Amino acid sequence: SPLELIRVYLTFPLGEQALTLSDDKGILVLALGCCLYVFTGVLLGVPFFVALAKLVGDGDLKKRLVVSSILSLLLWAVVFYLILSWLQPLLFGGNWITDPASLPPWVAAGTHLVFGWTLALLYPMGKFIPYRRPGSEQQAS
Repeated sequence: SPLELIRVYLTFPLGEQALTLSDDKGILVLALGCCLYVFTGVLLGVPFFVALAKLVGDGDLKKRLVVSSILSLLLWAVVFYLILSWLQPLLFGGNWITDPASLPPWVAAGTHLVFGWTLALLYPMGKFIPYRRPGSEQQAS
């Protein structure tokens, strides 16, 4: 199912019962899971973008893609293997997100890479440029 990734990620708030959600009966929960997935991306995207801005500055696209790839894989390793590997079993009694049978590591790493590459590509749109009133440069001199 295309929503299998969301189903696996929903095991964090719902536990094992998230894996048994059917597309017909659990559609509302899966829709909320998609919203949770997007909200998590927004929440982690802000510090990620700030780190990218500090590390790359006005660098070109190639440099932004390399740095965002490194940051993405670092984020994946920290979240999956330093946080979720012990926190999910502690809170919900299972380890579904970091279990390769539920979610192959390459899929999880791939989603994080796409996240980082998206921010690298959209970086110029988020760059802060202070507003200057027209003619203010001429008045200052």
